[in-house]
Amino acid sequence: MEMIIVAGFLGSGKTTMVLSAIGRIIEKTGKKIVIIVNDFGTVGIDGRVMQKYGLDVMEMASGCICCTLGADLLATIMKLESEVAPDIVIIEPTGVADPSAIVDAMEKYPGEPMERILSTVIVDAVRFPVIYKALNRPLTSQIKGADLVLINKIDAVTPEALKEVEITLRAINPDCPIIATSALHGTDMDEVVAEMVGA
Repeated sequence: MEMIIVAGFLGSGKTTMVLSAIGRIIEKTGKKIVIIVNDFGTVGIDGRVMQKYGLDVMEMASGCICCTLGADLLATIMKLESEVAPDIVIIEPTGVADPSAIVDAMEKYPGEPMERILSTVIVDAVRFPVIYKALNRPLTSQIKGADLVLINKIDAVTPEALKEVEITLRAINPDCPIIATSALHGTDMDEVVAEMVGA
């Protein structure tokens, strides 16, 4: 079983990105995918939207994955492994979540070890300067721990503004792949999917 964590602040386009990537991943690999959704206020809506696409969705009712961590997350993964046996588990945590906390929690997982855990962080190209200024510490922490950073909504910013975002992200995490994309319009989603599935 593989795990893909798709983190990012509220409004960054996590759900749109997941939905845009999932169809391509299934088409490319034929793998069975389950999504664990966990975002305050939107979890029910996101769950219903995803189920329309024929995806197995498990909603965690006890708040942020990173706050509850331990038993809830691990018990959910155990249940999925025994009842559904997915090839890939995608976790969409709440916006302020630090994906590294999920990675740390998985070290205590009593089931089969994950073949691969990919921590993906989505940043909103439009609101990045404001979020970076207001929520510098949690955003920087997310980006530092990321295996893949996606700059979303590039269709809504100038090339100059996009370059500034890329420069800032590269300063925080110089070794991480950074892909500029638009989940809404499918821009460079094949490249995103290739990184997600390790192709």
